[in-house]
Amino acid sequence: MRRLMGSVAVVAGLMALPGIALAQGAPRHEFGVDVGLGLESPSGGTTQIVLATPVDVRVGFVSASPLSWEGRLTLMYASRGFGNSAAYTLAPDIQALYKLGPGKGPHGLLGTYLTAGAGLNFEDAPNGAGGTNSSVVFGINGGIGDRLAWGGSPDAFRIEGFLGYNFKNTTIGMPGTLLVGVRVGLSFWH
Repeated sequence: MRRLMGSVAVVAGLMALPGIALAQGAPRHEFGVDVGLGLESPSGGTTQIVLATPVDVRVGFVSASPLSWEGRLTLMYASRGFGNSAAYTLAPDIQALYKLGPGKGPHGLLGTYLTAGAGLNFEDAPNGAGGTNSSVVFGINGGIGDRLAWGGSPDAFRIEGFLGYNFKNTTIGMPGTLLVGVRVGLSFWH
């Protein structure tokens, strides 16, 4: 019984080490800003370029495990072919990030990761009659990214390739849309 209790204590201590290290000076949050560029392909429509402005911001919650979470807020502008006007999207979403491998750099925060998430896209698009329609579109996405060292700083340069799908919304005549693209940005640890 003593051996069993001793083994349980050792295993519990080893499992607690990452949390203890994180509590002793390791960053708890990742703040970032990105610029994105992608190709959008509406079902039954024409593929076009979409630009996500530099107002793509994110806040991540660092975890001692390979899995972490982050919230993102993206402002997108696109000339989507609805008349001759631009469409705007404000898109908050939540992402799960899974670190591949042990990580590099200070506290093992750099390296490759997989990401998947879901969110809402608040769309404001021309309706073809001289006005605009606003509605909400649900979307899902996934991708692969890498955090790279940025000079001698503990902060990181981040690049991410992604694939997303926004479901159709008949209120504004928005078809189901596939989006493929890349985000490039900076991460700051706190």
